[in-house]
Amino acid sequence: MVRLQNDFYEAINGDWIDQATIPADKPATGGFYDLIEDIEQLERQELADFESGKKPIPATLKNFVAFHKLTSNWNQRQQGIQQIVTQYLAPLQEITNWSAWQTNAGQLIKDAYTTELAFGISPDSKNTAINELWLTAPDIILPDTTSYDDPESSQQLLAVWSKMVKEILVKVGFDQATADQMVDQALAFDHLIANRSSSNEEMSDYWKNYHPTDLVDLQKQLPEYDLSATLTEILDSSVEKVIISDAKFWDKAAEIYQAKNFEAIKAWTMIQAVLEIAPFLSNDLRVLAGQYQRTLSGTAEASEPQKSAFRQAHAFFASVVGLWYGENFFGPQAKADVTKMVKSIIKVYEQRFEHNDWLTPATLEKAKVKLNALTIKVGYPDFIPDYLVNRTVDPEQSLVDNIIRFSKEAVTYHLSKWHQKPNAEVWGMSADTVNAYYSPDFNQIVFPAAILQAPFYQLNQSASANFGGIGTVIAHEITHAFDTNGARFDEHGNLHEWWQPSDFKNFEARTKLIEEQFDGLESAGAEINGHLTVSENVADLGGISAALTAAQADPEFNVHDFFENQAQIWRQKASDDYLKLLASIDVHAPAKLRVNVPVTNFDLFFDTYQVQKRDGMWREPADRVQIW
Repeated sequence: MVRLQNDFYEAINGDWIDQATIPADKPATGGFYDLIEDIEQLERQELADFESGKKPIPATLKNFVAFHKLTSNWNQRQQGIQQIVTQYLAPLQEITNWSAWQTNAGQLIKDAYTTELAFGISPDSKNTAINELWLTAPDIILPDTTSYDDPESSQQLLAVWSKMVKEILVKVGFDQATADQMVDQALAFDHLIANRSSSNEEMSDYWKNYHPTDLVDLQKQLPEYDLSATLTEILDSSVEKVIISDAKFWDKAAEIYQAKNFEAIKAWTMIQAVLEIAPFLSNDLRVLAGQYQRTLSGTAEASEPQKSAFRQAHAFFASVVGLWYGENFFGPQAKADVTKMVKSIIKVYEQRFEHNDWLTPATLEKAKVKLNALTIKVGYPDFIPDYLVNRTVDPEQSLVDNIIRFSKEAVTYHLSKWHQKPNAEVWGMSADTVNAYYSPDFNQIVFPAAILQAPFYQLNQSASANFGGIGTVIAHEITHAFDTNGARFDEHGNLHEWWQPSDFKNFEARTKLIEEQFDGLESAGAEINGHLTVSENVADLGGISAALTAAQADPEFNVHDFFENQAQIWRQKASDDYLKLLASIDVHAPAKLRVNVPVTNFDLFFDTYQVQKRDGMWREPADRVQIW
């Protein structure tokens, strides 16, 4: 039996971990995962009732139901595969030289192909009243640029990817020699990208990744790449300004975007297209196309066909299905109660700003302004973009034809946002997503309906347990407005230094201590990167701190309920491969550390559980850190 004083996470969750079984088609199970599974089962049952006629199909879900009819028709999905792929790849196959590639680059993007030009339309970080064009680096094959540093491990993973892709290419009509050559060329291009791109750690400081650039100047650095023409084509207008996020990549982009790399770029692009379409073809191809990701995450097997068919249909109608879920399964009592909790935690922050002893009044006044401007969204959105509301399934077309049309419509919508005012009413995730987020661009916190239930929140459990669950999540998101990234943005979402310089130095000294608390800790044999995870760890610390204070205002406060439910919401059983993967890419610390590390900064935890110097959970009082 593990003592609470030695390993709080294991003591609270150990029995559950011993009994839990990781589903064969998932890399992990736990509080989040169980809730995701429960919601999926509910939605699948409702869908079955709609399809059988047991319940009338809601008007808003008619196209979702029609699309599921296509994704679940596995017999039809096996038909004409080579013809479908040949037709889909034809625009790429027909391009035979670098000049023609440049001429067609804009149209390829409009037609929703993933090309070597990675871009997005998002608010300008220093003027969030307008959307601008952002350029970054294309995705690499391995999880992170640092993954290539280990020759043995990287070669093993690249071999798995290569074998998978070659098998897919042969199955869709390429001969073996061509498949081998295409994979070799794609790997060569991946090598070019990986050697010049920033790591996940470098990109995690997103205030450092704002580099507005005159397109004229950028074009001069790219003598063999007609970037101006491509951008003019996709935006139907001349472009003067772009914002670069991965400066490291774009400083060396001329070495990548040139004629001698044409064959590698073409092969890489064609393989991207095949990998994107393969999961929507036969079941064999769907399973094969997921092999590399299952290897990375340690997932034993692919999901069964009908579960996959639901997930594929849901992916294209997530906002619509999520809105229906929120309207039908999220009660007004829960919304009112959770909103009350949010306001009570914001009140805690207001009080802390009033009594803060390590910041000057000038900085605290600015912090209050940002806090008062914070927008709260709970449950489900009032607005869904028209292209999603009006997404229509043509039953006479194949599944792939419908998907290609959906993808083109999505690209058209995304490009149409350029130089428009960002719409803060569009949610970044669907209401049936088990998650929450803070948006620095809009200075808003969003809590989808899906996460506002057990184990995070229950109307029939104590307020202390709810504050230890959803309360810490709410406070976590509020704290993101003042974490190592959020603190750089003002109340309007603009990247703006609103701190007094001496205060910010003090703040950075405190956050550095949190970074050091996590840096080098072990997870399934991998070392945690304290800098990669620092923003989330600061938010976890602030989340527990503010929620704990709010909970203590309740006359019936129960400290055990608070800390123990906070530990339970993070319970997880995962494969070692998955934990190693997360250690390289995830800005969040592993579940166990999200429990055991932050609580050791609270005197109340030590007093409650009588943790002594000899115990594993001990942290010297002088080393306990509080920020917010």
